[in-house]
Amino acid sequence: MLLKDYPSRDCVHKVLDEAFLSRLDTVKELLGKYASPDFRIAVDSDEREAIQKLNLHSAVLNVKHLLWLIERMVDMRVADNAVKLWSEQVALAADLQKLLNDADMWRNMAPGLPMLVTRCTLRLAHSVMIGETLVPRQVRMKLVKSWLPVLNVCRDIAQPMHSGYKSSNCQELEGTFLKIISTLSVPDAQELLQQCLGFSTRNVDDCQHLVTAFKTWFRRASRDPQGPQGGED
Repeated sequence: MLLKDYPSRDCVHKVLDEAFLSRLDTVKELLGKYASPDFRIAVDSDEREAIQKLNLHSAVLNVKHLLWLIERMVDMRVADNAVKLWSEQVALAADLQKLLNDADMWRNMAPGLPMLVTRCTLRLAHSVMIGETLVPRQVRMKLVKSWLPVLNVCRDIAQPMHSGYKSSNCQELEGTFLKIISTLSVPDAQELLQQCLGFSTRNVDDCQHLVTAFKTWFRRASRDPQGPQGGED
């Protein structure tokens, strides 16, 4: 890959950051149009459906490009700014939830979107979890907090479909988030773990990652009932 051989790492970092931000802004704009109540009122139904189809197809294409960029950034260990930006996308995550809750819309017009978004989040979160990408504790917390609701929706809609998606993407992201949560302060971990209860299943063997996470939290909390307030490490 040409970027790997380029002598200036700072230049590569800057180029990839700018490309990532550009694609991210495009995705936000496209999904924002879908979620906008003004758009739904202003356009008649046939025209709205045609425009929404075009917007969602474009969104899928741009998320594919985002995933490609994320892969390159993680491989080259220059994904720190991408993780920070991704952790701040509360509005984008909310727009995605609106779309994913409209099953007919995304299944007919953007069937690959849940998997692509999950893979983007997973790749960034996994790089943080294993130490490939170093970010402050606050960024780690925001990354989980912003994207955990989207994961919960993706998991719920994936289960009636094909099980491979659940096991290869959602469940892996569940485990990754839980490991990141274990690096946070006890109070922050407690808050986020409560939102992870949906990871449980009737079969305990299928949710050992959740059992382990709660055991870890109880062990940490018992050592320091007040919980560390957490720094920026």
